Order: sequence, then C-alpha cells, then structure tokens
Amino acid sequence: MKYVRHITSVLIIVLIAVLAAGTIVEKLHGSDFARIHVYSAWWFVALWALVALLIVYMAVKCKIWKQLAVGALHLSILFILLGALLTMLTGQHGRMKLEPNRPNSHFFIQEKGGEITKHALPFSLTLDRFEIETYPDSKKPKDYISHLKVTDGNNITETVISMNNILKHKHYRFYQSDFDEQGNSILDVARDPCGIAVTYAGYALLFISLVALVARPSLRGLDCRASLAMTQSENQPCPSLRGTKQSTNRIVTISWLSVLAVLLVVLHIRMLTRQLMPVLRSPFFSIHISTIVTAYALLIGIAVVGIIALVKPKDQPRLERLKSLSTAMLYPAVALLAAGIFIGAIWANVSWGNYWSWDPKEVWALITLLVYAAPLHEKLWKTFQKPLFFHIYGILAILSVVITYFGVNLILGGVHAYN
Repeated sequence: MKYVRHITSVLIIVLIAVLAAGTIVEKLHGSDFARIHVYSAWWFVALWALVALLIVYMAVKCKIWKQLAVGALHLSILFILLGALLTMLTGQHGRMKLEPNRPNSHFFIQEKGGEITKHALPFSLTLDRFEIETYPDSKKPKDYISHLKVTDGNNITETVISMNNILKHKHYRFYQSDFDEQGNSILDVARDPCGIAVTYAGYALLFISLVALVARPSLRGLDCRASLAMTQSENQPCPSLRGTKQSTNRIVTISWLSVLAVLLVVLHIRMLTRQLMPVLRSPFFSIHISTIVTAYALLIGIAVVGIIALVKPKDQPRLERLKSLSTAMLYPAVALLAAGIFIGAIWANVSWGNYWSWDPKEVWALITLLVYAAPLHEKLWKTFQKPLFFHIYGILAILSVVITYFGVNLILGGVHAYN
C-alpha cells in the first residue's frame, strides 16, 4: 500500500504538470493542436486510466464503501472519467451551415489529422430565416435566432434554435454557434448518447455525495479542536458540538453560505440589467460564478490563515488550532469548487454541445481542484497531518487559484477569458 500511495502521488503530480503544459501548448499552437497532441493523445488517456485504477485500488484497500458518502464521491469521479472516455471514443461533434430555404442533411467533422469529413443526418433542416435580436437602443446582440423546419420522412416540424435553446432530434443536438454576412446560420452538431448519459449520472452522484459530506457532522466539526479552534484551549474538555454557539465551523459555514447567497442575488441582478453576451444570459450564469467565487474566497482564507500561522511556527498548539480552522474552510471550498466546475460543464453542454473542451480556464480549475483535494486525504498522505506542512501547502496552493483567475484572463486566453 505504501508503494502504491507513492506511485499515485507521483502520477498525480505528473498529471497536473501535463495539464498545465497543455494550456501553454494551446497558447503557442492553438486549441486544435493541443487537443490532438495532448488531450486526445493515447498516453494522456492512459495516464488518466492508470491514476483512476490506482485510486480504485486504494479505495478498496481502505474500505471506503463503509462510509457511503465518501464511497459515492469516489465512484462519481470514475463515472465522470468513464463518460469522458465514451465521449471521446463514440461521440460526434461537427458543424453545419444553413442557407435560407435550402434543405441540408449533412454536417462536417474535423478529424484528428486535420481532415474534414462529411456525415449524413437521417433527416434534414431548412432555415426559414435568421434573426439577430439586439438590446433596446443598442446594436449589441442579445440573442441569435434560427427559425427552422425539421423534415423527417413525411413529418415536417417547425422549431427555433437560439443561444441556450437547443434542438434535440434523434440523439442529435443542434446549437446556435455563429452566422455569416450572407445571413446564413451556422450550427454546432453533437451526437453523444452514451458519454453524456454516463457523465450526467456521475454529476448527479457527485452533487448528492458532496451535499452529504458537507452536511455530515464529522466534517462540520472534525473534532473538539476544530469546533473550538480559536476560542478554547487545547486541554479544555470537549463540550457538545451541538450546544457550542461559538463553534468556528458554524461561523465558517454561515459565512460561506452568506457569501454564496449574496453573490447569487448580485449576479442574477447583473444578468437581468447588464448587456451580457448572449451565451451568458442563462440561469447557470449566477449559480456557476457564485459557487466558484465563494470557493476561491474560502481558499484565499486558508492561505491567510497559513500566513498567520507562520508568524510563530514554534507554537504547536496554535498551529493545531489554526489547522483546524483551515480544515473547516477546506471541505466546503473543495465541495463548492467541484460543484461549480461541473455546473459549468452542464452549462457548456447546454450552450455549446460540449461539456468539456479543455479550455485553459477549465483545465486550471481542474488543476486547482486536484491541488486542494490532496490535503483532504491526510489519512493516506500523512504529511498533511503535520500543521506546519499543511499551512505552507495552503499558502503555495493559492498560486493555482491566482493562475486560474488572473493568469488565464491575462496570458492564456480562451473562451472563458471574459470572466
């Protein structure tokens, strides 16, 4: 078990390094090059598969199924990885152009080698008209709208495709992607019945297990020291957690819930009043951004506590109490970050037909999640049980948040650079 743990640690570090390198490759050579030579490469898939197998092995050895929520969480990750593999192997993602009053039953896919292949649909689409809806007293687009007819045998159905309003027909999904100067509508086409079903099952299991874990008393109050981190001495008898009104964990929980609620309200008002990009005018906007920002706020709090802890590193009881405070923030932070990432994935699938596109922001959010998930496994990696190491790690780990939020926007770019 010891050697497996060390091998897993090395492979996760390698995986994080490869993910980071992939964003640089994309910046230098473009997204298609990075997708073909990194994210879709056989060795990258094999690396993920090996890490997953080792995690399964350690989970079995540690008998995590005895803790239902913990077992469900790790099982959800396997479902998500399996769904991603099925999407890569069996899914189709292409593009088609619709000219007014001209039926079209074909779409085009760019293969790994750069070759563009033509694929037939078992039905045809006809564009009646394309519209650009603008904001009042402005030329800024509010929405792109395609009025279509779907001809399937003898059946003709009228429908509308717009941003965040897709067309589903016979396992195919069509998304409003773009338009050209001639008034032609350009749609993204996706067909992925197996991968999406498995991935969404993983997302559902993930959300349920995260809620169960955060709500579990053993995580709200890890022990007496966690609940009384800054208010009780180390040797004082442990009172009931339920009756402790000054519990640090309770304060942390109320704080992050309050921040989340405020952000949800503010972002929803902004969505209703500001002239946002068409794709951002979605109910997912407020939920995705608020959960991610709340998670980042908690992670920054962990770094601040770490800096405070290093002022007097020789005071062991003080280090222990501050570690308990950071741990109380770490669980909801990782839970919110994971939830925010996968809410964003669902949003992307609804808007663009692809729940994960290896955009630099997505990749660095995943890196941040991996970085902060490590100290949650201190029973496996016992070094995290040492308060001094834990605080130093919390300070250094914040660099992943800085790169995710600022580095991507200012340097790496991508479709999320407007955040």
